[in-house]
Amino acid sequence: MEISRRKFLQLSAMAGAGAMLAPVLAACGASDTEDKKESTPTLSGNLEKDVLKVGYLPITDASPLLLAHGIGAYEKNGLKVEKPTLMRSWNTVAEAFQSKQVDIVHLLMPMAIWLKFSKNFPLKLVAWDHMDGSALTVKESINSVSELAGTTVAIPYWYSIHNVVLQMLLRKEGLTPLTSGEPSKSDGTVKLIVMPPPDMPVALQNEAISGYIVADPFNAVAEVNNIGKVLRFTGDVWYKHACCVAIMHEDDVVNKPNYTQAVVNSIAEAQLYASNNKSEAAKLLSKDGGNYLPQPLKAIE
Repeated sequence: MEISRRKFLQLSAMAGAGAMLAPVLAACGASDTEDKKESTPTLSGNLEKDVLKVGYLPITDASPLLLAHGIGAYEKNGLKVEKPTLMRSWNTVAEAFQSKQVDIVHLLMPMAIWLKFSKNFPLKLVAWDHMDGSALTVKESINSVSELAGTTVAIPYWYSIHNVVLQMLLRKEGLTPLTSGEPSKSDGTVKLIVMPPPDMPVALQNEAISGYIVADPFNAVAEVNNIGKVLRFTGDVWYKHACCVAIMHEDDVVNKPNYTQAVVNSIAEAQLYASNNKSEAAKLLSKDGGNYLPQPLKAIE
């Protein structure tokens, strides 16, 4: 059964409440705290499992999962983790998780809700991966949201906060989003299409789209390469909105509590490291460091 818009919003609220109870130090929570010496919870026994497979999309949203590998946090907490597996689209990430090719991924928060409640897939949200961190990037000639009328804008997925924030911006300007057909400037319509984030800067450069709303570093890539410019940051529209969450398989979380706690501890330590060592974290993520992200260091910084 497909989930209704009203039910989706209700579930979003439930997920937000549940996530705040998760035993993890959220990235933004850490960055807002003066005292950065928090300790992670101790384990109550031996790990029920020690191998962890990580999947990710090459965006800075993945930083906690990647840095936990890069700084040795997984290993310190008793986990054996090969280099995380890079994937190009959210569909690929979700499919790899559903088929249990990977044990943990970062996933768009609304997508996680959709997967859990509409597709009835047994997953658990274990960490508030990050907040904000995205932007609406447009062609250099566009200076306001209203100028998007009659054009096409790319989003990373229908079930994404990016889609929600973009539609908030459009409707505030009296514009109507379309999911099919051709957009019209006179009618004040804007066509939305789903596009893998790595393809967005190229599509903007080729003028296949007028803009895109997505996580960094793809917004920074547009500016660094003079392809486009950031028009709005999503956090300015919806302050500290959720974006990605870290999810694990329900059977692991329920039946392997020490294993799960070791994973969450590792993520929390990586989030604190990123908060306290931004330049070092950027280098570690880049080609010059751990080579987790394909974008240039300048964009990641």
